[in-house]
Amino acid sequence: MATSVWTGTISFGLVSIPVKLYTATTSHDISFNLLHKDCQGRINLQNYCPQCERVVERSELIKGYQYEKNQYAIINDEDLKSVKPESSSMLDIVKFIDIAEVDPIYFERTYYVGADKGSEKAFTLLAKAMEMMGKAAVGRLVMRNHEYLVLIRPGMEGLLVQTMLYADEIRENEFKLSKDLEVRPKELDLAKQLVDSLSESFDIEEFKNDYVAKVEEMLEAKIHGRKLTVVKPTQKPKVLDLMEALQKSVQIARAGKPVAVADDRKKLRKAR
Repeated sequence: MATSVWTGTISFGLVSIPVKLYTATTSHDISFNLLHKDCQGRINLQNYCPQCERVVERSELIKGYQYEKNQYAIINDEDLKSVKPESSSMLDIVKFIDIAEVDPIYFERTYYVGADKGSEKAFTLLAKAMEMMGKAAVGRLVMRNHEYLVLIRPGMEGLLVQTMLYADEIRENEFKLSKDLEVRPKELDLAKQLVDSLSESFDIEEFKNDYVAKVEEMLEAKIHGRKLTVVKPTQKPKVLDLMEALQKSVQIARAGKPVAVADDRKKLRKAR
């Protein structure tokens, strides 16, 4: 059974539903340690002070905020404690919104929401009502001494809580579509045909992390002293004419032959 990371209550109007949050994702990234080349001993990272020219102990360290070059405001535990959000076991819903209103760029980390003992019916009613209405809820949550803006939404046959980035944490898009670039109707029609020809229902199980699989295969070969044979992908011919690229791609897609979307995008960029 998974261990909860937060226990509290979802609150909206006069309704309170005791719940628990559980981590919904896990990373499969492979990490490496730094070793000394000569003896293969593991390296320990140390705190070195270039001004005193010596390694300093953790007990000698303090926090500082650089407000100008080489100018620091010294921050102690009492300073941080004075602005720390008050501990709370309430997830207060501020408002309900249409799910389509929120761009996924704001999503940060995902948690499963589980009903606490005795609140199963109220939890189920909320989840089913939100799903049928296409609604999500925006709220605030204090967890591990940090205040989060969160979105509660139906998903994975239950409810999810997603911590969100604030508006000022999203960079301005410098790569917006050009309003001056002329797109001919025939080109757009062919692009739409290509998209339609390659459109299928989404199944996440079809996609695997090929890089991690190759790293694991390489490590397995290293551990057992085997030589790994690397097969390089074949290069596809370059197509410089946009219309030709679109027409051929549509023909291949309609014939049922696989066309890599990434390669099509490269061709489109090269043809511009």
